[in-house]
Amino acid sequence: MKRNYLIATHGELAKGIQSSLNILAGKGDDVTVINAYMTDEDYTPVIVDFIKGINENEQGVIFTDLFGGSVNQKVVTEVVTAGREDIFILSNVNLAIILSILFLPEESAITTEMIQEAINESQVTLVQTNQNDEAEDIF
Repeated sequence: MKRNYLIATHGELAKGIQSSLNILAGKGDDVTVINAYMTDEDYTPVIVDFIKGINENEQGVIFTDLFGGSVNQKVVTEVVTAGREDIFILSNVNLAIILSILFLPEESAITTEMIQEAINESQVTLVQTNQNDEAEDIF
């Protein structure tokens, strides 16, 4: 199933994630990005066009940087206004979750369960670096 991806963030975080996706997986060109508030230009039309560009038998995934932040609120508003149930919104994202979602099998539709599993596997992890006698391998 064809999927469409949008990364919408404050500042140039989206652009940076896109760059990382290119370096790590060659998938940066597979995503549309919004670097909000870098200019006075309203980015709402980009969201609306993204939503309208998702055809029947396709899915959309929108990644935002801060749950409840202005970018996230605008994305949620536009998706709800459009009445689209074929678009998932993930917030508080990191590079790991975006990579996980981009590499989900394309043969079938993305489900909420698949996304939840990817989220669980992509959690932020504290790496302990203190040395003690019972130190475990870091990796």
